[in-house]
Amino acid sequence: MPRTAQAERQELAAQPAKRVRGHLQNQVFERLRRGLMVGAFMPGQVMSLRKLANSFGTSPMPIREALTRLVVANALEETTNGSVCVPRLTPSRLTELFSVRELLEGAAAEAACRNCVPALLTALTDINDELLEAIAKRNVLGCLSSNQRFHFTLYEAAASDVLMPLIESLWLQFGPTMYLSLHSPDMPWDASAHIEILEGLHTGKPSVAKRGVINDIRTTGRSLAPAMASHASVGLLSSRLDDLYFGN
Repeated sequence: MPRTAQAERQELAAQPAKRVRGHLQNQVFERLRRGLMVGAFMPGQVMSLRKLANSFGTSPMPIREALTRLVVANALEETTNGSVCVPRLTPSRLTELFSVRELLEGAAAEAACRNCVPALLTALTDINDELLEAIAKRNVLGCLSSNQRFHFTLYEAAASDVLMPLIESLWLQFGPTMYLSLHSPDMPWDASAHIEILEGLHTGKPSVAKRGVINDIRTTGRSLAPAMASHASVGLLSSRLDDLYFGN
């Protein structure tokens, strides 16, 4: 049966609203996804619809849809009582994740070094300066945000459509543990490994850049096991998360 002109007008009128809803849902999903990678949510933290909606300034509906997508992606898990929380990693799983990180992120660092241009070195130096300032001020969210931004700016310079999705998947799984590393007495948050990475880029030595990335990963990994065993869950969403880096 052919559609009437009125039906066509109604469909066209509804399209902008659908696009707006779709854009909002994707925006919320990406911000939550990036928040998990950054470390803005802790292992075991319950993802409260009300608190998240207040934090993002939205209704609960796009939050609920984004959480469902993240559960399907195994970034979050649904509990027996129906709530959604951040998974707790076992020490063995964390060790495995960090071993794979060394392989993939080391390769990305080498490729980025080969592709390095002055603008990349300037951008990474500026980001690292922001990280050092956040460390000096003990600004936890600033540290987490700048650290992730440094690594992802480096890896994106590898220009690999294969490596980046895999690296993002790893960060989505271990990212929530990064908050704990800042409270570990064994974690030297001085960004010294980043200096080695920058040296590799400046001198055009991919092996040095790779070594810096691997040292960074191993230092973090060594500090996380005891921190994971002793931490008490604390919510970080008392304020909006606009200061975090959630990608472009």
